[in-house]
Amino acid sequence: MVFFTGYIFGIRHVKFLKIVSSSMEPTLNIGDRIISVKVENIKRKDIVILYPARGKKEILTKRVIGLPEENLKIEDGYVYINGEKIEEPYIKEKPNYEIEEIKIPTGKYFLLGDNRNESEDSSIWGPIEKEKIIGKVICRYYPFKKFKIF
Repeated sequence: MVFFTGYIFGIRHVKFLKIVSSSMEPTLNIGDRIISVKVENIKRKDIVILYPARGKKEILTKRVIGLPEENLKIEDGYVYINGEKIEEPYIKEKPNYEIEEIKIPTGKYFLLGDNRNESEDSSIWGPIEKEKIIGKVICRYYPFKKFKIF
């Protein structure tokens, strides 16, 4: 749910959103409020908001795992990028699925929820076009005691 879209402190394309699913637990929980801004430079481990692979009925929140033209696989509960296991201290639990090695196409990103086994993400729809990514989450502002800059 988008609460406000517009300008803040001269930054264009700011969105205030409320988390409505458990797909990003434990990083973001249902009811948390976040701020997202449009960015051009998307990096691995950024948390982003995006339109689903099909349609624009809702806005999803996911983490960037694979970048364009990288090789990615998920095996024995770990993500490998170009053959190297990446450290993911933010996930709720290891994924209970595997993905054979794929090459992420140019202009696409592989996005996963931190709650790997309860997330509809690139493990289901595959890599997603950059145009579907709306912005990068820069902070959680509510609940106030859990304020965090990302």
